Amino acid sequence: MWQPEGICKRCDMELLARSLVGLGLWILALMAVSQGTNFEVIGDEKTMDIYCSAEEDQGDISFREFVDVSGLTFDVADDLETLFYNGDIKMLMDVPQGPITMQVDVFRWQRSQWLPTPLSLKRDNFCQSLLSPYELWHPILRNIPKEQLKCPPTKGHIYTLTNVSNHLFVKNMPNMDIAGDLKAVVHLSAGGHKTCAVVFVKIYAN
Repeated sequence: MWQPEGICKRCDMELLARSLVGLGLWILALMAVSQGTNFEVIGDEKTMDIYCSAEEDQGDISFREFVDVSGLTFDVADDLETLFYNGDIKMLMDVPQGPITMQVDVFRWQRSQWLPTPLSLKRDNFCQSLLSPYELWHPILRNIPKEQLKCPPTKGHIYTLTNVSNHLFVKNMPNMDIAGDLKAVVHLSAGGHKTCAVVFVKIYAN
């Protein structure tokens, strides 16, 4: 059974989610039409509200019920936007053995509402694709010791982050109309259970 040990009051999973800058790179690649634009990608401050809305949430377990990031700390750079995260992420429960599936749907803030985009990502076996250098989570995982990359994780397992940033500059990327506020709704499923989280990024074209 996938049962929570308890709800961590300070499990601000946004500290991890904000470092998913690779998501911005994936979005840029999907919308490619021509070359030559520089982009700035920042983990948005709205990620502090990682809970999915009632309409978005299809899960039965909260993200914060099984992940403890109270061991993470961050340093603020001189630009007051860039954050560097360091410390441990601890699993509070066992994740069932077997494939973990992931579905990501991306929305853009337009006309005072979140509108769906054609962008989506699906993985039938997240663990199998975990170590691929071409996946959107690679910028995070390359900062975690390989011996810690256990998937699916078990209760008490620890992932250590080292200087994971929420801020990235990408040069000479495809020229596209993608600047603005983006929201990725992430659903993870395993062993008949499902959880939901939201990741926000801001993208600026330079």
